[in-house]
Amino acid sequence: MLHDICAMEEFSTYGGLEKGIPLLCVCTHCATFHVAFSQEFAFCRKDDVHSEYAKIYGHNRIFPGDWIYFDGAIRPCVVKSFFQSQDKDIVVYKRNGLTDEKYEGPKIAIDHEESPDGYKLLPAQSVYTLLGDHVYHVLRKQFGIAVGVVKDETKDKLVALMDDGMMIFISYPRYAENPPNDEVAFVVRKRLEHLSNGLSEEVTVEAGQGIVYLKGFVNSLATKKAVGECVNDMSGIRGCVNMVRVRKNSKMSDSDLERCVWDVLDDATIPIFKYKVKVKSGNAQVTFYYEDEVYPTELRSQIENIPGIISLNLSGTAILKKNLGQKELCHKIMDRIASIHFLKDIFVRVTYVGNRYLVEGRVKNIAQREFALLVVAGLTKSVSVGNRLRIFKP
Repeated sequence: MLHDICAMEEFSTYGGLEKGIPLLCVCTHCATFHVAFSQEFAFCRKDDVHSEYAKIYGHNRIFPGDWIYFDGAIRPCVVKSFFQSQDKDIVVYKRNGLTDEKYEGPKIAIDHEESPDGYKLLPAQSVYTLLGDHVYHVLRKQFGIAVGVVKDETKDKLVALMDDGMMIFISYPRYAENPPNDEVAFVVRKRLEHLSNGLSEEVTVEAGQGIVYLKGFVNSLATKKAVGECVNDMSGIRGCVNMVRVRKNSKMSDSDLERCVWDVLDDATIPIFKYKVKVKSGNAQVTFYYEDEVYPTELRSQIENIPGIISLNLSGTAILKKNLGQKELCHKIMDRIASIHFLKDIFVRVTYVGNRYLVEGRVKNIAQREFALLVVAGLTKSVSVGNRLRIFKP
């Protein structure tokens, strides 16, 4: 049977995803699936000494930086350069800590290449082999294809179909074996009990092939994040698929949640400006600008702690420091507004950006808004004042 796999190279190592994102790999022919994680495997990368693939000399197109395996070698090496003369192939390769070496052999013409990206060497590098991978068995000196992973009693085994029709089962190295599913689930439940009282009753835990699957409901994004981080920090676990959802807060409308987010943003200690908030069905979208050297690192966690925010899209745009200025005067204006009795219990932020003063925050009525703008104009002696003050009615 032919096999093909999705969500491998272009979505894992080269795709730029952060480490630990679960990827569902599905065979397009037999529908067998396997869960992998981004950056869990590497593909012929010269800067990765643990690369999971190697080009077999004589069976692959060879380029500098590729891993290459010579028949009888202890392990692959990295190609430094590759040349072809009229009748010879010349490979200069390097190994860690050793001087460069050179191999010369008869010129090999390749009419058809089944795996230009390389073959997984077996059994030495069987741990992260996935369904559909092209393989080369270094002991049998045969090519083949990986067709599955099976559980033989307590051991995980890779199944490979060789070119001669023989199907072989290769045990994973002991260090790479996954612990029993029941044991993993039990340990995780106990850890969650210590994380928060009663949390283990809200979250269900399942395990398979060293992966933990979490389901259930929690009150905030911060709790969901804490649950996932708690599991990922545990040793012996390949990764965590966090399907926990944040329950909607029946006592809070989208307007109420939006106001809660504004309360977080209206804080002079948070170095942002020109910020916007939109909440729809509990999904919050927040955009803001900040000085390129002063990113508000705590902003995400503060919003995630709001009960009822079920998802957060937080996007910041950096502005070069040279495009901002008049910081001392801006602080002086903010202090002056805070000292005026008529303007008490409001929040005003003043930022000098784009050669004008930007005034934002919240006031209770139109009179306060106009008075605050007059104060800014008077102290700056400028008519170029941008107004982003919101009228907030308790």
